[in-house]
Amino acid sequence: MEMLQGIRATSKASLKLQCLFATQGDVREAKELYEFFASDMGNLPDYDPVAPTWVDSTKDAANGLFEWVKENKDTLAQAYDFVRDLVGRRGGTALYSAGTTAADAAGAMGNAAGAVGSAAAELPPINV
Repeated sequence: MEMLQGIRATSKASLKLQCLFATQGDVREAKELYEFFASDMGNLPDYDPVAPTWVDSTKDAANGLFEWVKENKDTLAQAYDFVRDLVGRRGGTALYSAGTTAADAAGAMGNAAGAVGSAAAELPPINV
């Protein structure tokens, strides 16, 4: 009777094996025990479901993230514009605006780097 308490029916295959184990290998008794349990479990799967691999889980999470971004791209764009406006009000400068191209933005960054380099060249030497 103690062996019957350990039966955990997760699939038809596992229930058959557990019934066979509980009856100590007696196939006739195991079959009767299996029919007793399975008669009330119509939606029991044939085999235990296989757990997804790490790659499958990661792929599903990434797909979910990309779907979320696609569904919320307008909200994300509004948030980006809001932050860009805040930076502009505080005196910061945005690297580029919506009307600029990548080449314009790269040129602006190059001009900013040149201005920093020329300002550093104008500093007096440090005497130690």
